Amino acid sequence: MNTKEVVKPALVLLLISAVAAACLGAVSEITKEPIDQQAKKTLNESMKAVMPEASSFEELEVEKEGTITAVYQADNGGFVLTTEPSGFGGAVKTMVGIDAEGVITGLRVTGHAETPGLGAKATDPSFYEQFGGKSGTVTVTKDGGEIVPITSATITSRAVCSGAQEALDWVAANGGAN
Repeated sequence: MNTKEVVKPALVLLLISAVAAACLGAVSEITKEPIDQQAKKTLNESMKAVMPEASSFEELEVEKEGTITAVYQADNGGFVLTTEPSGFGGAVKTMVGIDAEGVITGLRVTGHAETPGLGAKATDPSFYEQFGGKSGTVTVTKDGGEIVPITSATITSRAVCSGAQEALDWVAANGGAN
């Protein structure tokens, strides 16, 4: 085999790879800012959905406890917390709004890997709207609480309740709510 037969295709392949890498890097830099802006907009809209009375939110630098992943202070004195309790298929990402009195103003499941048609129903308003106005202890009816679990998805329902309870407990301990 001739050295020229190997070197020429290798150099062509190297050149093509370098051009492709440069193009990918340029596209990444161009799209980075719009992607970040869209992510911030989506986060703000989600926070407004769980705390409609607030107009702005500021992330607090606090030590995360349990499944709490972020804490935001709302301009109305309330808090929005994100939690990731374990469900049937993995973490059930929830966002919980809690007012200054320690009452849930809203809850949304923002991400999950639950079974379609069962645990995935945690994203349905018929389930998550049950949490509005709740305070104290939040559990499913099977555990003596007021939250009606999703049929055949009690693990997911308990996970969402667990996330809401952790948020309530954090606000009671750190936010001044009774």
